[in-house]
Amino acid sequence: MKRILLIMITLGLVLLPILAAAEVRTYTEIVTVKVDDDEYTARKKAEQRGREQALEHYLRDVYPDRASTLNLTGDEKYIKDLEILESSVSGMFSKELKAKIRITINEEAVRAYLKRQGAVTGKNEERRIVVMIIPGKMDTGDAPMILDNVRAEVRRSLTAAEYTVIDSDDEAVQQALTEEADYNKMVKHMNKIADQLADKGEWLVLGKVDVSVAPSGSAYVYRAMMTGKTVSLASRDLMWEGNPDGAARASKDEAKAAIRLAAIAGGKKFASEVVNALNTKTLTQERRGARFEVVMPTSGNYKLERKLLKMLGEEIKGLKNVSQKNRGKGDMVVDLYYAGKISDLVDLLIDNFEKDAQLKRWNPEIQGNKVVFK
Repeated sequence: MKRILLIMITLGLVLLPILAAAEVRTYTEIVTVKVDDDEYTARKKAEQRGREQALEHYLRDVYPDRASTLNLTGDEKYIKDLEILESSVSGMFSKELKAKIRITINEEAVRAYLKRQGAVTGKNEERRIVVMIIPGKMDTGDAPMILDNVRAEVRRSLTAAEYTVIDSDDEAVQQALTEEADYNKMVKHMNKIADQLADKGEWLVLGKVDVSVAPSGSAYVYRAMMTGKTVSLASRDLMWEGNPDGAARASKDEAKAAIRLAAIAGGKKFASEVVNALNTKTLTQERRGARFEVVMPTSGNYKLERKLLKMLGEEIKGLKNVSQKNRGKGDMVVDLYYAGKISDLVDLLIDNFEKDAQLKRWNPEIQGNKVVFK
């Protein structure tokens, strides 16, 4: 018996730091309620109060800027697990029940509700991010569970950072994943995928998760290794590239829990690096602008090309680093930087081309990060 107790204590000491590091959304609440009728009714009241408190704490942790305006009313569907750890009744004439309750949040249900209510969105429509994460090499047979936990943590972290997440729930993203369910192919065909999803958001995150298991003394280290890239859907600029990972150490008997914790930790680090890169590079991009390509049907007319270069480089405000990419008999191709969406760039060009009898006959077509006039 002593040996079993010692094993349980040791296992607890091993797993508690892992749980803390991975930030499993479980809360321990202390509540006190009056016993008006019987203890059973009072316990139910205590459970309800515990759910309300836990959800309040969760909202403050995950959505700190919005917590004061959100209220989930302690509904049972937002709770994954609830257990009364301790309870006691005190008082003679006015009885009170005091309970210690452990509560695990159903994050998927909370996110779905807030999304329906429009509460979980980016600061504006310019902060939409498309996320595509697929499984890589798995040393275990738990790929669906690992992928679900990684995706959920990435989604949670990005949403908490005020980004609107478009992921595998979206039909267009599902189709792109079906066609390119291999990370190397996804990277190779990134421009094709970006063209498919250009109207879905401002950034595209591609990711892969590999899982390895290695012995470590009397236990095992379970590691979720992430590989990913983030690009601007408008300019195709590389915003981030990295290989973060998450790890958990536990015995073989606790493999499933450890793999889940490693996946959560890996997803959290992955999202954190994406957010840090976007927050840094987006500020730079706002000052410099994004790179776009403009194609115009000049048919090698030198005078027309000179007129267009002067117009784009000097007369139209907001365009930067205008440069001609080709010379010859075909279309004129120009590279430029513009601080805004490609649709705004098109409007700006049309407004200026309307002043010219020849140019106003051209019609624009958006092709990824290109504006093609015909």
